[in-house]
Amino acid sequence: MGWEGTRKNFEGLIATAAEVSIAQVEGPHIQVIGDLAWSAGMVKADGKTKAGERQSGVILEADVFKKQDGRWLLVSHITSVMPQ
Repeated sequence: MGWEGTRKNFEGLIATAAEVSIAQVEGPHIQVIGDLAWSAGMVKADGKTKAGERQSGVILEADVFKKQDGRWLLVSHITSVMPQ
């Protein structure tokens, strides 16, 4: 959950990658209400695994943040690969 869970997920993905390229294609769209904020956007990811397999796709990302003690903290990070 939160940053620790997100970091572990990214570390697992990066461990299998030989190349990664990510480019923002839409957004981020950001809303802030008081101590809560959320953002959404789409990225295009291209890469190659260490086994030589090429992968690419468009990914929808959504994040939720909470301001606590003057700092914005990541509460939730969700990604979904869009169908091609």
